[in-house]
Amino acid sequence: MKNMKNLLLMSCLIFCLAGCQDWLTIQPETQVTKEDMFKTQGGFYDALIGCYTLMRDNYSPDASMVVGGVEYMANLWITATDGGTAYDFASHDYRADLVEMNLSQLFLKQYEIIANVNTLLEYIDIQNNVLTEDEEDLYKGEALGLRAFVYFDLLRLYGPIYDTQAGPSSLSLPYRTEFNREEKSFSTAEEVIGFILRDIEAAEALLVKDPMYIEFPSGFTTETLGLDDFLRYRFKRMNQYAVKALAARVYLWKGDKENAARMAKAVIDGKDKEGNNYFALVMDNSTDRIFSTELLFSISVPDFDDQVEVDFKVSPSSTFYYLQDRSRVDKMFDVSVDGANDMRYREGQGFSFEAKSAVSLKYQQKGAFSSAVQNTVPLIRLSEMYYILAECESDDKVSANWLSQVRAARGCDDVVYKSKDDREYNIMKEYRKEFYAEGQLWYYYKRHAYKTFQDCPLKIDMTEANYRFSIPDNEVEFGKVDK
Repeated sequence: MKNMKNLLLMSCLIFCLAGCQDWLTIQPETQVTKEDMFKTQGGFYDALIGCYTLMRDNYSPDASMVVGGVEYMANLWITATDGGTAYDFASHDYRADLVEMNLSQLFLKQYEIIANVNTLLEYIDIQNNVLTEDEEDLYKGEALGLRAFVYFDLLRLYGPIYDTQAGPSSLSLPYRTEFNREEKSFSTAEEVIGFILRDIEAAEALLVKDPMYIEFPSGFTTETLGLDDFLRYRFKRMNQYAVKALAARVYLWKGDKENAARMAKAVIDGKDKEGNNYFALVMDNSTDRIFSTELLFSISVPDFDDQVEVDFKVSPSSTFYYLQDRSRVDKMFDVSVDGANDMRYREGQGFSFEAKSAVSLKYQQKGAFSSAVQNTVPLIRLSEMYYILAECESDDKVSANWLSQVRAARGCDDVVYKSKDDREYNIMKEYRKEFYAEGQLWYYYKRHAYKTFQDCPLKIDMTEANYRFSIPDNEVEFGKVDK
């Protein structure tokens, strides 16, 4: 990756828009100027979809943000004894050549998404006679929520361990809300979180008419806009409740448990106009391995099944996410206690077992009960809101009950805390089981500054350097750090 600034400028003029199969139709490649693109509602629609499309490079099943890098760092996969990108990630050697190149590409792609979002937001204001008021609110709300989501993941990787004396004041990232050629100073972690929450609050206000819970006014119809699936599949978009869930994540990261709990509870309690909960914990994943009724935010990836067939298979020839040592999975899921009944573990539901080996079935979506959930990568799920409430609740019995509700849905016994340490241990274990191969466990470890964890390869205690990526050397030009 070279010359990030020029690439980001180009990305505002070029939207590589690939069709998301069943739920949207876009030309495979479209190259137009900004001025031409934003003359019509369809141009704004394509630009917004383009922002989601760009996420696939970092958030597809085998990319660094979901199954790959962050899960290797949490040591959920077995790697070679030495050498290779996976081994270097697992060893937290972020300056290894291939890892450094991977992280530079990740950094670029995240800022490319942000650049496209910023351009979209700019032209919503400039071309204020193209969209209706409701369209404008929807598009702008999604874009702001998406910018906050991408920046927060950048902060979680490139920022400090926040819960330290120096964490909030540590220079972390440039937060760009406009697309221009101007140099941008790095902001502290506290400032970045403030910017993220500002975007979230604005997005939440704009999305009060999100069609997932309020019908759009007459005139904003699928017939006139051709947005059937755009409106139907809101779990694949930065919707009203995805924004609230993101807020819960961010508040918890900064240590604001009161607001984290408030937002998490709002998601769990979210109801449609008939009084029915929007989201519900999945009780049986035999056909619904993606936990569809729990999806708060996800992305669609074309040719998903083909990719999964290669990466996730019980085969000694597999070089990706095949576990030769089944005992690691058995330990992770507490099989010696009640884990054998856990649907996240059970043969044919959670994993496929062969002799002493294992492979996750989480992303095996062929034959899913609905085509709407195929090719779907979960990014925020309902169960996380229960875990946030468990962590934020001061009363141990109430906290354990939040965990137990998810455990009951998964086929496990209720949990009872024996001590303060046991409380944190149980919450961590549920993160480990629930978000296996989803990229969230690493952030739990970092947020709590774990000195070690299950299968951690380091012989010395983990430090902030092990938890924090360095800004790529050739990207510092995009911001300014006061030496």
